[in-house]
Amino acid sequence: MTSVGVVLDPANLRAVALMVEWLDDKAVIEIYEAAEGAGPVADLAAEQMRVRDLDF
Repeated sequence: MTSVGVVLDPANLRAVALMVEWLDDKAVIEIYEAAEGAGPVADLAAEQMRVRDLDF
């Protein structure tokens, strides 16, 4: 599965960002991996991983 072609408008991007912020660490990493590290959803997960200082 890849999300490279996904485009989110600003309102949806913020909504997804808020949802990702509420997820536990394992779920954030799983989202990043499921998105194969590409696209706006992976970017949001990567930002949470940076903020939380998560390594995988």
